[in-house]
Amino acid sequence: MTLEETVLARIRPSPQEEAALRTMVRELLAEVQGVLASKGWEAKPFVSGSVAKGTHLTGADVDLFVAFPPDLPREDLEKRGLALGEILDRGVHMYAEHPYTRGFYRGIQVEIVPCYRITDASQRMSAVDRTPLHVDYVLGRLNGGQGDQIRLLKAWSEGVGLYGAEAKIRGFSGYLCELLVLRYGSFRGALEASQGWRRGVVLELDRAAGRAFDEPLVLIDPVDPNRNVASAVSLEQMATFVHAAHEYLREPSESFFFPRPLKPLSLPRLRAVARKRGGSLLTVSIHAPAITDDVLWPQLRKAHRALLDLFGREGFGVHDSRFDLAGKEAVFLFEFATASLPRVLRHEGPPVWVKNAKDFQERWRTDARRLSGPFLVGDRWVADVARGSTDAAGLVRAAWRSLSLGKDLEKSARRTLRVHAGPEALRAATAEAWTRLFDRRFPWER
Repeated sequence: MTLEETVLARIRPSPQEEAALRTMVRELLAEVQGVLASKGWEAKPFVSGSVAKGTHLTGADVDLFVAFPPDLPREDLEKRGLALGEILDRGVHMYAEHPYTRGFYRGIQVEIVPCYRITDASQRMSAVDRTPLHVDYVLGRLNGGQGDQIRLLKAWSEGVGLYGAEAKIRGFSGYLCELLVLRYGSFRGALEASQGWRRGVVLELDRAAGRAFDEPLVLIDPVDPNRNVASAVSLEQMATFVHAAHEYLREPSESFFFPRPLKPLSLPRLRAVARKRGGSLLTVSIHAPAITDDVLWPQLRKAHRALLDLFGREGFGVHDSRFDLAGKEAVFLFEFATASLPRVLRHEGPPVWVKNAKDFQERWRTDARRLSGPFLVGDRWVADVARGSTDAAGLVRAAWRSLSLGKDLEKSARRTLRVHAGPEALRAATAEAWTRLFDRRFPWER
């Protein structure tokens, strides 16, 4: 048995699991149809996603879409979709372009998503309306064995940390993996083809692009030429795919599919690593607001960028940083080249012959923060002024309220923002996050 056959034996649903899944789907469809009939609502429920295409892994969730007539008002579509979601156990309302319900049915996680019934992507009224067209496209082109090839690419992508288009991952969606196998014929074919990818590469199947795209990786949706299926993929995740593919093709291993879980370093070990590195550490923590991941993670990314920009403007050199969730806390970790900066900060003004140069001189002759100047360096006026904070922790405490952190995160920060510097930055609650910052090995290398 080859390596990939061994992997398939672990990731492919067993006959018993498939039989149980089919039974559950029949019962779910029947119950949804019963609710539709009892309320007199015209709509067609159908299973979508990987289960509908036969490309799902063991333990798969079920996506149930309910297609309503295009003339139904959006408000009614949303209300009816959520009403159908009440048949699920432990149902939770989720919010993307419009609300849907995630819960459990017969012990299997299910999403019930309302959409509009369309026959062409140009008719779409919401982002999810293309979904049945995606199912039809993939099913119409899969040939013998390609379902398993897609399973391999999905499991491999998950193992190397790239699977999922959600804001937290910014990686490869299931549909993108399916199209890559259709485009290149097999799991290995997709990995081999990636070795020729470069930033901005445009991949096509049956239809040419309907417009220009500026994302790092572009794969034209064969049912909608104005959509990039790979729009969520970040440049770093694209580069990681190319590197991981090279390493797997060079030396295949099950560790690409089933990496060892990260083992957080103990606090003594973290302190030893920090001493060896010699940098200055800082943790900013905020209680994570109770919002969906697709809303929270863009705010975490925005807040991280705002903090980095603040440090850059004030001259604090950040050697490395990351953001993460640690339990119920959003944490932002920073490693600085130096623990503190001198009080003096050189503030640069305009060239001497610029019209507003006089304004700069007048301002800094009388400003309370002036230490010396204004004077000329080359052709520019400069002034030496007193830095507001000489250490990064003080800077954050003084200036974070002026930063744009994201609506929900800002609200939480007003009550819960904490700053820990130096040895106090290393806490048990953030041990895993600091381990990820210090240990940059890829998942398959652990």
